[in-house]
Amino acid sequence: MSNDERIESLLRRVERLESIEAIRALRCRYHDLVNLDQGPRLYELFAPNATVAYGGRPEVTGRDNIREFFRTFPVQLARQFVHHHVVEVDGDFGRGHADLDGRPVHNGKSLFVVGRFDDEYRRIDGAWYFQSVRLTVHYMVPPGAGWAEHLPFKGRPA
Repeated sequence: MSNDERIESLLRRVERLESIEAIRALRCRYHDLVNLDQGPRLYELFAPNATVAYGGRPEVTGRDNIREFFRTFPVQLARQFVHHHVVEVDGDFGRGHADLDGRPVHNGKSLFVVGRFDDEYRRIDGAWYFQSVRLTVHYMVPPGAGWAEHLPFKGRPA
């Protein structure tokens, strides 16, 4: 391999790693907004023709509809923590998933929620945006309640 080929290879690898880090920062920014009680601003992180689908709620498409989705979302107070954010990048597109550990408040009641975000990302004019966000809720229970019956553990029927 020539020096030029090595340099080109390194540049591609660095660009890929920078993209992955930018996407992880995007996912973190999402939860920063939630944790700062600014959920109605989440639409800013989405591509113009993006989609959002949250655990059984109707899917919405387009930034204006996403804005309204978050503005009217029944849970406006929450603290969310994400783990295990896995990202794959191919040029200006990416895919990823992250596990959610959340503490929403709904109708004055505290809850524990665990789920998974499955995302698609798109780079537009050098910036990364969500193209699609799908939230699967594994369980949502009040404090003191168990969740063992909500998860299909290996070796136990679902």
